[in-house]
Amino acid sequence: MTVAAAAALAALLYAGARVSGVESALFVPALFVVAGVLGGLWRAAPFTCRMLVAIGSSHLLAFGASAAARGSAALEGGWHLLSQLLFVAGFALFVVLAAGYPAGPVPRPAWWAFLGCLLPVVATLSAPTPAVLGDGSFPPLAPILPAWLASASIGVFLLPLLAAVVAGVRFVRDGRDIRGRLTLPLAALVAVGVLLALGAVAPGGFATAAFLLAAPLLPVSLIAGSRPSSAPPVAAPPEPADAVLERLTPREREVLALMAQGHGNGEIGRMLHISLSAVEKHSTAIFTKLGVNRDDGTHRRVAAVVAYLRGTR
Repeated sequence: MTVAAAAALAALLYAGARVSGVESALFVPALFVVAGVLGGLWRAAPFTCRMLVAIGSSHLLAFGASAAARGSAALEGGWHLLSQLLFVAGFALFVVLAAGYPAGPVPRPAWWAFLGCLLPVVATLSAPTPAVLGDGSFPPLAPILPAWLASASIGVFLLPLLAAVVAGVRFVRDGRDIRGRLTLPLAALVAVGVLLALGAVAPGGFATAAFLLAAPLLPVSLIAGSRPSSAPPVAAPPEPADAVLERLTPREREVLALMAQGHGNGEIGRMLHISLSAVEKHSTAIFTKLGVNRDDGTHRRVAAVVAYLRGTR
């Protein structure tokens, strides 16, 4: 039933976009919004659903702001700047999604990277910039900037590939569970990123057609990978409680011991003379090694402390 509803909604969106003559611009972000809205019906992770809606919505709003710029001579500069910010932000959110997929949270460095990814907007201000929607171009918004800076604006089309690099690092570094979830999304992200970059460097009908065929696979694979596993658990002999703690490094055991005493991350960092980001990194490693995940609604910090108390009893 839900599959039929999603297919019908996608067909209506595609038909409306085709009538307006901008199907290549609106079809893909509309699919992202549809996947994010309907993802909850398939028990997809709320974080992934929210990010898909945010990515699709930002690009749809970017097209709307660009259309407003073309229809308002007095405010075209402001509308165009808003359009560029929304357009780049939509691609930059791929990096945030890759860092926190499938259920979050997003590490703090990923948010700093998100802000850094908005820098290509500055480059677009230094020379005439093509409208996102339709033909033609807008005049420079900041003529005092050097002209060579405009060439850096093409970097926005490399952001999906940067997200693929982040996902690839997590695929190699994290545990078996995240590898299984990232396999299909990572392949789709690489394909979309490569086709998008090729279309930006050498625009052509083939690159656009290939992108439109590959792009819908990305939200579908992200939704599928974020769903809780439906495979029945394999019975295994219980592992001794003290043996579970043997998986941790000495530093991770120190962090877990202070965690069991009720200290927060900030206090743990001050007591061990390490940064807050280091504490968060050790905590994530502890949860992964102890097999604590948030998909089943478990409070990871409490579950890790319980495992520590059992192992040291």
